[in-house]
Amino acid sequence: MQEKIQVLMDLLEINKAQATDIVGRYLKEAKDIHSFLDYYFETLEKEKIVGTTYEKLRIVCKKAEIEFKKRFEDKEIFLYWLKSKYKNCPFFRLFEDDFIYSYYCYDAEGNAYKKSAKSINTLVCINSFGELTYEDGDPLKNNEFKHNLIDFIFKNQNRIGVDICANSSYKIIRRYKPLSYEDDYNNFKKKEKKAFEENRKKFEEKIKVNMTYKHVS
Repeated sequence: MQEKIQVLMDLLEINKAQATDIVGRYLKEAKDIHSFLDYYFETLEKEKIVGTTYEKLRIVCKKAEIEFKKRFEDKEIFLYWLKSKYKNCPFFRLFEDDFIYSYYCYDAEGNAYKKSAKSINTLVCINSFGELTYEDGDPLKNNEFKHNLIDFIFKNQNRIGVDICANSSYKIIRRYKPLSYEDDYNNFKKKEKKAFEENRKKFEEKIKVNMTYKHVS
């Protein structure tokens, strides 16, 4: 701890009381103080944070605490982080078979029944109000789907920001591989061969039946 305090005092020229407060409050468990300082200067440059060095340190430390720890532990903090980091832009690629969710429907007589559905293949965005939307900006209106989607993203934060520039067409999404013309032709030949074998067996069975009928009569 003393080493971290001394590094902050030497490199950022803050006094011992300020350095002790920062380390004791935020950086006690930090393994590498120099990696944190890299993050500190990058954040200052990116977000144009103003104030004294001590004030800037406290702001960046709070951001780091959310970025690297609390967003994985608390869903509300995660949503706050998501809005501040990805506001008005896409952030998550969802695939059709990622999860299954249930919702209630009503039949013609007004009776409620439960129905299951799969997640859809879409690019998820977040608007300036913190609402999850589709790629075209249309808000998610199905609450059951939305709640399940938030849970899924919260548990799979390692996928945030991955493949978000890919077109939503299944042909260029990493999980799917489009068939080449050769593959299509080979599949066509397999189907034709299968149909031929099925017809040949039916024809042979028909011949056997006819021959048996002739022998009997």
